[in-house]
Amino acid sequence: MEYQPDLKQITGEGGVIASVTPGGLGATLGLKPGDTLVAIGQQRLRDVIDYRFAIAEESVTLRVRTAGGDEQIHQINKDPDDDLGIEFTEPLFDRLRTCNNKCPFCFLTQMPKGFRKTLYLKDDDYRLSFLYNNFVTFTNLTEEDWQRIGEQRLSPMNISVHATDPFWRGLMLGKRDVPDVREQIHRLGAMGIDVHAQIVACPGANDGEVLRQSIEDLLALQPIVQSIAVVPVGLTKYRFDGKRPSTIKAAIQVHETPDWINTNWEPQPLWEEQKLAQDQPGRPLHNPEMGFCSRLGAATDIPLRCYTGAEAAAVIDLIEPIGARCRTETGFTLVYPSDEFYLLAERTVPPAEQYDDMPQYSNGVGMVRDFLDLWARARRKLPARLAQPTSLALVCGTLAAPLLEQVAQRLRRIEGLTINVLPITNHFFGETVTVSGLLTAQDLIPVLRASGCTRALLPRVMFNYTGERTIDDYTLHQITEASGVPVALAGDPDELVRYVRALAYDV
Repeated sequence: MEYQPDLKQITGEGGVIASVTPGGLGATLGLKPGDTLVAIGQQRLRDVIDYRFAIAEESVTLRVRTAGGDEQIHQINKDPDDDLGIEFTEPLFDRLRTCNNKCPFCFLTQMPKGFRKTLYLKDDDYRLSFLYNNFVTFTNLTEEDWQRIGEQRLSPMNISVHATDPFWRGLMLGKRDVPDVREQIHRLGAMGIDVHAQIVACPGANDGEVLRQSIEDLLALQPIVQSIAVVPVGLTKYRFDGKRPSTIKAAIQVHETPDWINTNWEPQPLWEEQKLAQDQPGRPLHNPEMGFCSRLGAATDIPLRCYTGAEAAAVIDLIEPIGARCRTETGFTLVYPSDEFYLLAERTVPPAEQYDDMPQYSNGVGMVRDFLDLWARARRKLPARLAQPTSLALVCGTLAAPLLEQVAQRLRRIEGLTINVLPITNHFFGETVTVSGLLTAQDLIPVLRASGCTRALLPRVMFNYTGERTIDDYTLHQITEASGVPVALAGDPDELVRYVRALAYDV
């Protein structure tokens, strides 16, 4: 699960210190967890990026507010490469930039009520793109933001493009008058900023020839554009308040319901016609439909649905020849279908060299190939037998089950080890959600309880950024208690093999 800020820790008053390295410069100054670093010199700190730039001087003046509310000034001389040896509770110190788009496939509108509020956070902050590779749309930038990106060389930037054609990009973002992303990428290139691009493809909408044109437009922006990932739309059984829009139009309009607007940390703007009617009660709308959607016409009536296996194969067949051409011309593939397309189409993922240096790994591009190659090496360290008979479940989403079955075939050769691949059907979000990263403990626990296994390994991606909680807020301990099965996490083949080796000596 990608990094999500905790707004309770973003005070707007500076960086709240979470920890201080013993013996470090901060500890020498007497800084403590709970203190707030407000400014360095004349620079009031907006985020950890400002801190990194401001601290890289020989002489700095620190303005600190202690946890008790006292103000302190520290004047220090140091090596420019030395920092204070502190960590902050959050990387952002000031206001988070929220999203002003209404994407029809927005996952937040597909969430049920009742989760912790941070899971409904509609963020679109370019700083999180730089720090954590979050994808952002570049539709909410001010001129000051642009200047800062250039001055601090915040590279690379990860941009959700979805389509380069302004009409189709507007449709995919659910808003009109979106900036021309090609011009924005040109501007970033002039600043020396690299770009990684993402296209969330929806069948019958921004795929096919629209996708082909988007890819070619982005490739024409080399070397600014370093990579392009195409990922399939993900849809759950939920829409806001239990609705299930069947078209792009209906999914866009969900963003306009009062309940959804009130759910957000910040109220989202209404459509122009709606706001006009709201400001002037009794005035009829120009069109009973949402003004934006009605102006886009029939395109918004395209069904919003997931890809079939055959359609996934067609996307691969469109992209792979372009990637092969890029390898011939540049030595790099540059454009990649996500792993999910290969799994849906039941195609073999390409060899590692075709993924270059895995620039879009966190976007689900190359993870399967990396797993298979790591497994080929790690399995050599497996033990021949266990200290005592053990029945182990390998838990996963339904999409990854065939992949883990390959692993299980080798593990079954270990004497004393019984292996079961345990694909969990996602009843919580709907059976169309097949990835392991969106499994809930509520779906897992009853299956685990009935499995007959004495131990279980859970996918690390099932838990949040810190590895502590599932999306429905369960810890490993709570899952163990509720299922009666001891559970542990494994994020890669090496962790899996280390876990099995430990069983060989568990007496």
